[in-house]
Amino acid sequence: MSEFEHGNPTPWGYIIDAETLPDFLTASEYNSFTGNKFAGDSRITATIPSATQSIRNYCGWHIAPNLTCGMLYRVADLRDAFTGPDLLIQLPATFVSGVEKIVLDAKWNEDANDWDGEIITDQDCFDIQTSGLLRVYDVGPRDRKSKIFIRYTAGFGLTAIPSIKEISADMITHAVANPYGVNSEAAGGVSISYSSTWASQSGATALANNSRAVLDAYKVKGVF
Repeated sequence: MSEFEHGNPTPWGYIIDAETLPDFLTASEYNSFTGNKFAGDSRITATIPSATQSIRNYCGWHIAPNLTCGMLYRVADLRDAFTGPDLLIQLPATFVSGVEKIVLDAKWNEDANDWDGEIITDQDCFDIQTSGLLRVYDVGPRDRKSKIFIRYTAGFGLTAIPSIKEISADMITHAVANPYGVNSEAAGGVSISYSSTWASQSGATALANNSRAVLDAYKVKGVF
């Protein structure tokens, strides 16, 4: 395992074993969605990354692809995570495919390039739900100054959620066709009103209200 636990942090507090995250949509896919209506427009490739990031920021994690992740907790920040002797944590993900290991009283070992401590790998010692809710049995309480490291895999395949590609295409079209985020405009006696789903959305790659409703299914519900 690389030293990704000590580097490459995401905006959501955890670390991924990847240098970069891919966009949800390519320019070629976008042109297919729109029938090449805006083909050749340089704003398409310029807007794709910001549309992708807007979706990820709203959901609170990377969503896709499936990656090995690392999350380091300070016990002092976990509030009421200990339920009796059990540790209950909501990992920052809504599709966790597995937990590789849990390290209690974690300390970074430079020589081993990994975390040392009380290591738990036995699947019978914890329960993980795909929603990201993790329960570790009979491990508490712990010193408030100690740390807990969790290595897990999370994320959907890039083609597993077609709606995210559709939402990305919708956002990019809004940015290209209506770059200033206005709801309506008039010129030469002609008035044009833009889709009501974008009401109150001022940014070029802001999420429309109906898109938020779709993405709620993939949004992290809360992190201790």
